[in-house]
Amino acid sequence: MTKIVVVDDDVFILQLISEYLKKESYEVTSFSSGKTLIEHVRTDRPDCLVLDIMMPGIDGLSLLTQLREFTEMPIIMISARGEESDRIHGLELGCSDFLTKPFNPRELVGRVKAMLRLSKAGTSASDNKKVVEDGEVCRAGNLSIFADYRKVTVDGRELNLTSREFDLLLFLSNHLERPFGREHLIQQVWSYDFIGDVRVVDDLVKRIRKKLVEYHSTLVINTVWGFGYKATVQEK
Repeated sequence: MTKIVVVDDDVFILQLISEYLKKESYEVTSFSSGKTLIEHVRTDRPDCLVLDIMMPGIDGLSLLTQLREFTEMPIIMISARGEESDRIHGLELGCSDFLTKPFNPRELVGRVKAMLRLSKAGTSASDNKKVVEDGEVCRAGNLSIFADYRKVTVDGRELNLTSREFDLLLFLSNHLERPFGREHLIQQVWSYDFIGDVRVVDDLVKRIRKKLVEYHSTLVINTVWGFGYKATVQEK
């Protein structure tokens, strides 16, 4: 059964969303705060998350940042504030869709279904990908990518990457010094008809860069201003 998590401190909205999703035969788990959400997602591995921005304690955007460190499941953010800055910030941090309150619960259900279809299509495409260089390994500086095993190491230390982080890093590493636009990278990494903001690529690159810096990788992803990104090997 498909697992959906709903997080909102408004009990009425929480119950309303949960009931509509349950009518679609989804298994729904609800939280009124984000206190134990991270642990639940790590252990239960839900298929989709509906997350409110404005909550007491840790807010939705902070939770989104933590979640995107280890999962790429669809995350639909909801907010009582209709400010464009909230929507843009959420998309930059990696949310899959954004809905402003008040909204029709049937619209939310429709968006959940759409995100689940896209997520399933993306996973299937990713599973079918296989790029091999130098036999089994693509090497760029002190970084090695074992394509068959979907494993990346820097000086022998393994990086913990999500599926899309791996796919983007592999693609750029196989085309060193060649710049690619965001739309092209979306086609390569998502591999299906993408619905959303192309700036999701910026968030993906930001997460990869952070991990490469932590591991002292000589491979870096540079911004090509006004166009997109390229991978380059720098000397230590």
